[in-house]
Amino acid sequence: MDVVVPVLECRNLTKRYGTVQALTDVDFTLRRGEVRALLGKNGAGKSTLVNLVSGAVQPDSGTIRLNGKDVRWDGPGAARSGGISVVHQEFSLVPGLTVAENITMGRWSSRLGFIDQERLQDDARRALDQLGEDIPLWQLVGSLPIAQQQLVEIAKALVDNPDVLILDEPTSALNASEVEVLLALVRRLAATGVSVIYVSHRMNEIPLVADAMTVFRDGREVATLGIGEASPERVAAMIAGEVTDVAAAVYHDRSDAPVALSVRGLAVDGVLEDVSFDLHEGEVLGIAGFLGSGRTELLEAIFGLRHDVRGSVWVNGKEVRGRRPRKMLARRVAMTSEDRKGAGIVPAMGTGENVLLTARSRVLPKIWLRRRAESRLQADTIDKLAIRTSSPAQEVGTLSGGNQQKAVIGRALAAEMRVLLLDEPTRGIDVHAKAQVYALIRELAAAGHSAIFVSSELEEMPLVCDRVVVLRAGRSREVLTGAESNAERILALTMKEDD
Repeated sequence: MDVVVPVLECRNLTKRYGTVQALTDVDFTLRRGEVRALLGKNGAGKSTLVNLVSGAVQPDSGTIRLNGKDVRWDGPGAARSGGISVVHQEFSLVPGLTVAENITMGRWSSRLGFIDQERLQDDARRALDQLGEDIPLWQLVGSLPIAQQQLVEIAKALVDNPDVLILDEPTSALNASEVEVLLALVRRLAATGVSVIYVSHRMNEIPLVADAMTVFRDGREVATLGIGEASPERVAAMIAGEVTDVAAAVYHDRSDAPVALSVRGLAVDGVLEDVSFDLHEGEVLGIAGFLGSGRTELLEAIFGLRHDVRGSVWVNGKEVRGRRPRKMLARRVAMTSEDRKGAGIVPAMGTGENVLLTARSRVLPKIWLRRRAESRLQADTIDKLAIRTSSPAQEVGTLSGGNQQKAVIGRALAAEMRVLLLDEPTRGIDVHAKAQVYALIRELAAAGHSAIFVSSELEEMPLVCDRVVVLRAGRSREVLTGAESNAERILALTMKEDD
């Protein structure tokens, strides 16, 4: 009887970052053509396993075997050439280059001193054909919708004909119909013999795409189960170590409190139309709507990131004319971007330095006491927000997504901001890290801070918000308060067709 050799086999993988034990004696085996879901809280060890397998970091101990042979990569490029490709949650595309140029980036061949455009196009077309997609090769990637950009990212990973494809939260920026397309695509790839490691926090996707799941907790493998072997409740218990429920927020009527932020008649041609609302001190106001409803554009318009805006914004009863981010920060209004890595953190800087980026020019002394004050503010903020880091010097890019998000919010708090515009603050983090972010936002509201909370996951709204404004096609349609703002009601209103 022939022995089937696993395409990927990890034995006793261990990795430590300073005092943080990220992975301990992990065994992991993947068959050819298998789709394996990787589940666990942020900081559970999923990202560390992916980084070790893909050559981004080296294990302290343990072995990795690919197709029966021991491998030790010098870096991601070597792993990619060897047969392992990664599609990260944050896109690595260049908007000003074409689809073909992005797909073949780093692999451009030349002929007579010029880029071989014919081979470049052939390589890109072959990768897209493997996906069964027909995207114009010479269209600029920056002009594509997000769903097609995701497909270009995957095609880019397929150019080297990998044995193992790792997908890190591939559906986090997609709507429901786009998710269905991507899940079907993953199954087609697996049918051709590509093995897939599928990292996701969306439990409802796992039975639709995966053959088996591996659960991590505290840097260790808890269990590997076939799909259908465990109920969602059991999986949640394995992820958490105990069964925990996130309770809906207790509604606080803040209508009698002073108005912290007022929006009147905000409009952007083709995007927003006549949006008006008040945000009170100590209130969390949710903005609900599907992709394309104008959620992010609304926050950008308020914060002064757009120059094509009509209407007015008032902070503490005073209109902010000629809005720009600098002016809004001066009025103690801060915005956190949904693109955490691209616009929220500086990955190569320490966690403490990231926390101080805004505070340094605003609230810290500029004389000999500055260094001591900086150290105290770093430590206080990290402690208050329970950011899990070995020290303030640990690079924030090495933290889990949930801890990175806390650092982004911590920067606003360290700079003494009073109004927070939070765009998808829980994107790409697990359910337990989300619960920590919800609790943090509620604690800030209780202390008098105000927040606008934007999320594509409508079930989050009743867990954190006092009121919810429903956006459809760029207009504020309904406002839900207290018990009205349950997930079912919000979903029904976001889907409602207007006359």
